[in-house]
Amino acid sequence: MTPTTDDTQTVEVSQEEFRSMLYERMRLAIQVTLTSILDEEVEAFVNAERYQRTSERRDYRNGSYTRDLGTNVGQIEDLEIPRTRKGFKTQLFERYQRRQAELDDAICAMFVKGASTAQVGEVIEALVGVKPSSSTVSRVFHTLDEEFSTWKTRKLQGHYVYVFADGTYFSVIYDDEGCKMPILAVTGIDSEGRREVLSFRIGDRENQSAWEDVMEDLKSRGVEQIDLWISDGNQAMLNAIQAKFSTSKRQRCIKHKMENVLGYIPKKQVDLVEPELKAIFYQDNLEKAEQVWAAFCEKYQSIYPTAIDCLNRDKSACLTFYAFPQAHQRFIRTTNIIERLFQEVKKRSHKMSAAFRNEDSCMLMFYAIIRSLKLRRIPKIYPDPTPELLHNS
Repeated sequence: MTPTTDDTQTVEVSQEEFRSMLYERMRLAIQVTLTSILDEEVEAFVNAERYQRTSERRDYRNGSYTRDLGTNVGQIEDLEIPRTRKGFKTQLFERYQRRQAELDDAICAMFVKGASTAQVGEVIEALVGVKPSSSTVSRVFHTLDEEFSTWKTRKLQGHYVYVFADGTYFSVIYDDEGCKMPILAVTGIDSEGRREVLSFRIGDRENQSAWEDVMEDLKSRGVEQIDLWISDGNQAMLNAIQAKFSTSKRQRCIKHKMENVLGYIPKKQVDLVEPELKAIFYQDNLEKAEQVWAAFCEKYQSIYPTAIDCLNRDKSACLTFYAFPQAHQRFIRTTNIIERLFQEVKKRSHKMSAAFRNEDSCMLMFYAIIRSLKLRRIPKIYPDPTPELLHNS
């Protein structure tokens, strides 16, 4: 008999009840699947089916034990893990692992993006029904320690076309007091246009030896040639570049240079002078740029002599970028690439609203943030970077 509308009972279920029921069935399905996989694993380990007599048997089953496992659909309780006499170990998870690796990845990602340990716990509890403690969130974050150690010593390419260098400061607690800690960093672009953070370390940005240590680290990991360094006017850094990569060209960040020059111009006149100064660095070629430079100096030499002296001190380094492909010039005439990297790190670390407990925590957070960033490529580098300009000028 075909049912009619009157024969069918409608059971209304709230969205929350439906979600709970769905998760319960998903947890049951995962438990059944894991149990099946564990049975197959132990069978392969023993090399015999249950109760099978065979001369090729390598071990004997020895009961089981139960454990809980956190998943992204909630806690699976009393999962049976088989034992053997010689010590079977599953490949599904570590012996003392209490959560899926995906869940740990989510915990780490939320913490790195600026959520507090308490906030992370609340979000995870809402998602899976189990709240990790603050110490658990911290431990999950510090599982990156080994990865960071490997990253710091990884092999680098022998040749980078562009390398950006700069330093910044983070607040770290020393002797119960928050202090500014400097981090020196370098970002490189290879001949395929790929960007990557090559290195960062603690060091006084006004100290030449600290910068030489950074560059010596690059060399020890395989870097042989850098075509162009892009930096501000920090003399300690410039001395280190000359000492360690003496054949490289240097581009003075024009943003910093213009700020320095305009610092000698009365505030009321800056809006008038700035467009003319900026025009020097946005010409089609070096010849036109030099013409605009000369005209600017001639116009303002008698009015703002100190500003013109400041401008002329770095003329060659300010115009180096014109020797490189036009498609790259907007990327290499300033240190914006590495400054934006610092801004991204600080934007996320400032959400923590407290100084780092120690140097190691600061360095690990810096690494955790940069590993999560998607660094965009620039247009592919030319195969032979205008050698007559780079090596003969």
